[in-house]
Amino acid sequence: MPALFATGFTIGSFLFSMKSVIIRTLKEDVYDHEIYQNKVCQKIAANENIGFYDNLSNFSNLLMKAISWSFISAISQISFGFFESWWASIICLLAAIISWCYLGKAIYEVHANWQDALDYADKTARSKHKEVIEKQKQNPF
Repeated sequence: MPALFATGFTIGSFLFSMKSVIIRTLKEDVYDHEIYQNKVCQKIAANENIGFYDNLSNFSNLLMKAISWSFISAISQISFGFFESWWASIICLLAAIISWCYLGKAIYEVHANWQDALDYADKTARSKHKEVIEKQKQNPF
């Protein structure tokens, strides 16, 4: 069980220290981007009840749950882990599994958001360099 304690504590600490950086960077690179905000405007115009930063707020809450469950997992290892019974093992493993599920979901969401950021950056770069691209198509040499 010491490995589960170390894993839970390390992941929780890392996520806790990186949460503000991750949220701020995603806000600037995805949620403040004109393309994303235009999509939200279209959804609002279609009578969807959505805010510009609702998804970012949901992601922030998901990260907080992943952090909390990682620490709960670590604490259960050093408290219930001392009892030599099946119920203590079940509690420790259940807490670890829940924390891993939240962590997996958070990793997936980070990946999806970074993919959006890269797509938005690519579209911006293509529109910015549209004339150069057209010129190169006409005369490649």
